[in-house]
Amino acid sequence: MAKHKRPDDFASDDVAKPTDDPMIPTRKSGVQAGLEEVAGSETLFHAIVTDSFDIGRDPEANLVIRKDTKTSRKHATITRRGQAYFIEDNGSSNGTLVNGAKIAAATELKVGDKVKIGNREFTFARRTGD
Repeated sequence: MAKHKRPDDFASDDVAKPTDDPMIPTRKSGVQAGLEEVAGSETLFHAIVTDSFDIGRDPEANLVIRKDTKTSRKHATITRRGQAYFIEDNGSSNGTLVNGAKIAAATELKVGDKVKIGNREFTFARRTGD
């Protein structure tokens, strides 16, 4: 009988181990964590592919948010620790919200959590594929 995984279960053989180099992808299989965003009739999936995933207006960020004056250049960072993911505000002017509450410290993300950065809202998600 096959073992069923919870949708927020990142502790599996499908998940690559964290690396010492933040630019080496952490995912080497079909399991991905990321931020989903609804844009019109389309759902975009921004995969978290490094142990330290930067979000902001800075063109060097992993997820660049353009044309949003409520988003700081280096707004927030998602960090992978083992199989858990934490989001931290980087001292932005407008803050980072998780499920409607402004975060003051690193906060663990769970599947389905709503993350608001500037005028954009994302849902923390897990996807499986090939």
